[in-house]
Amino acid sequence: MFNLSLRKKIFLSYLVLFTVFVALMFPFSNYLVKQIIIQSMDDQVTELIDSIKDAPDHEELVKDLKAEKPLIFFRVGIITDENKILYDTHMKRVIGAEFSQDYVVDHPEVNEAFEYGTGYSEDYSGRLGQKFAYFAKTFDFHGKTYVLRTAFPFQHIEALLIDFEIGFLTLGSLGLLLFSIVTWFAIHRLTRPIENIIEAIRPYQEGRSPTIPAIEIHTTNPQDEFGRLALTLNSLSEKVRRQIDQLVEERNEKEAILQSLGEGVVAVDRNMHVTYVNTMALQLLNLRRSDLVGFDFSVSGQEACEKLLKECHQEDRPAATSIQLKNGGQSLFLDLMAVPIRGKHGMILVLQDKTEHHKIAQMRKDFVDNASHELKTPITIMLGYAETIDDNPEMPKEMLKKIAGTIMNNARRMNNVIQDLLILSDVENLPESRLDEVELEALINQSRDTVMQVFKDATIRIENKTGNPALMHGDQYLLELAFNNLINNAAKYSEGAADISVAIEDFGDYFEISVADKGIGIPEEDLENLFQRFYTVDKAHSRKKGGSGLGLSIVQTIAEKHFGTVHVKSKLGEGSVFVLTLPKFRERKA
Repeated sequence: MFNLSLRKKIFLSYLVLFTVFVALMFPFSNYLVKQIIIQSMDDQVTELIDSIKDAPDHEELVKDLKAEKPLIFFRVGIITDENKILYDTHMKRVIGAEFSQDYVVDHPEVNEAFEYGTGYSEDYSGRLGQKFAYFAKTFDFHGKTYVLRTAFPFQHIEALLIDFEIGFLTLGSLGLLLFSIVTWFAIHRLTRPIENIIEAIRPYQEGRSPTIPAIEIHTTNPQDEFGRLALTLNSLSEKVRRQIDQLVEERNEKEAILQSLGEGVVAVDRNMHVTYVNTMALQLLNLRRSDLVGFDFSVSGQEACEKLLKECHQEDRPAATSIQLKNGGQSLFLDLMAVPIRGKHGMILVLQDKTEHHKIAQMRKDFVDNASHELKTPITIMLGYAETIDDNPEMPKEMLKKIAGTIMNNARRMNNVIQDLLILSDVENLPESRLDEVELEALINQSRDTVMQVFKDATIRIENKTGNPALMHGDQYLLELAFNNLINNAAKYSEGAADISVAIEDFGDYFEISVADKGIGIPEEDLENLFQRFYTVDKAHSRKKGGSGLGLSIVQTIAEKHFGTVHVKSKLGEGSVFVLTLPKFRERKA
């Protein structure tokens, strides 16, 4: 029954109730029929008593009773107040000679009548060979209480009961059929709107619709209970839909905000299970979303982060720390902050990547150290020689000339360092007003001429592969300086006469300028740090050549200020190729 429709459940429930009602009415109907028969016997006995009770004596009483044959039942008798039979239509015939008016009887219906006024019983008569229904009723006869006792064959009562039962069952069956039909149509009419509501909601329940569809109920009265129910559900559905849309929009906004943050964000519940993680956190922890969300945070393998979250949870207050971790072979420096969620539902872990800040701080420290070293060394040399001159004013001219030359060389070296530092400062603050249209081939030719004045035996070839003037938006002085440094380095670190090739190529939005030499090359382990400030591959050779270690750093900074890049490919003993990429217009590429 639990799998039946609502309509069938209601119908079967009513059907069962009706059947139970009929079944309960059946014994009641039998009782009712008997009561009707008893009442009928009572009425007839009362009528018979009324016709005989005024007799003057016993003889007339019996005579009057015999005269009322149409009202006499199958058997009738009069019992005196002494329980003696005054008269009985069948007793003399049944008992025979033993019968007399002194014959005392003991019948339950008679005893009941003497006590309550009327009495009824059913009993089988052995002398007459059948069952009878006996009814007795008292009446007053000359100041004495007599009883009129009647008997009716029970088979007639049974026949009447059977006829009544058949009629009752027939009527009940017809009533049940009619009730079933009427109930079915009534329930169908009542439950049809409910089924319409269920059918309308089913797609949402089964996940085939993101929202509850509008409910339409076709009834004769749209303002009835079901019509108002459908209207209420539609209104509720619309409110729920708007709230869901608002929640989804807010969730998407928060998701977009969290995803756009430069910090990593991880949310965990009170059991340390990860409930949310943004893309930045996944990148910093070098994990996939499917490996973390829904799992215990310990699967991340970050013990420091886990410890901080537990501390935050236990003390119910924000906690912070800084850590260093490995990610894909690189060291990351992170600031961590764990914050409890209100209501003790969990914690939020924020990961701030401080790697660049750390690098900048380290670079600043290295820069100060290197700059101090580069300036302190020539100053120390110059002071030493100056003290030598001061202590030996009469030293030979040849020695004095040699010392003066050394002092001048170190002074030039200091000047070069200072000039390069000033250039770096100038490049870092490149204003838009200095930008103009420049032609790269012309700038490279000027750089070649400048280098050729120092390296007269060098061979420098320039090839413009674009087939057109290589025009771009940039700072002429800085670009020429970058080309000077690249070509000068190529000549400086070549053994013997330098053989240098410079090529210009057009790649649509940007130019690519390559400077190739056949010099001594650069060890592979030095390539990564080559563009750092004051970094030199061979410090002794660099100082001998007058290098400050800032030239390639200046080239990289100039390229970055033009939103370009510079990289190098080199093989020790075979030469190097420096490639400078410069956008045609000074703007970031999307």
